[in-house]
Amino acid sequence: MKNTSTRLLLSCAAIGVAGGILYVAASYLGGTVNAVLPMLYGLTLGIYFLPGAVAQFLFRRGGVALLVTVLSGLVSAAFQPLGFVAALIAVGIGAVQELPFLVTRYRLWPVWLFLVGAVFSGVLLAIGMYRLVGANELEPAAAVVLIAGSVLSPVIFTVIAIAIARALAATGVARGIASTATDRRAPNRR
Repeated sequence: MKNTSTRLLLSCAAIGVAGGILYVAASYLGGTVNAVLPMLYGLTLGIYFLPGAVAQFLFRRGGVALLVTVLSGLVSAAFQPLGFVAALIAVGIGAVQELPFLVTRYRLWPVWLFLVGAVFSGVLLAIGMYRLVGANELEPAAAVVLIAGSVLSPVIFTVIAIAIARALAATGVARGIASTATDRRAPNRR
């Protein structure tokens, strides 16, 4: 992360701590849903994409999603059943969130790229859920719900993250620390 200021790091830390609290709640909610209605488990996983997407959309800088998700995972590690594995999972989530922007060399930040990244993340998540939950042991309709929920959940929570980031930006929180890079094909659309 070039030109990283203390203010940016502290802002990412604040988002990371809030994300860590969400991760703890999501781990217990997800565990309960997986035990009771495993076909709906995929719908609970999108919340893990929220903190990283908020930071990316708000600051428009490379590496912030990875930083925020790792911090969220570390904060939550002591309070959830997965322990330190939660931080390792968060590294994977943050890395996947960075990929679409890394491909564009962190020069483009349109909303559609966030959504493409979320769909890609959802497909990877669906593959993991199919194996982890054992979708092949579920009824066919339940397996479809599990897979569809796993794909849609990151998209839904990315849209929520964009709305949160826009509301935060409107308050002026990111003034002076957000990247000034804009999408060259769509100026003034941030």
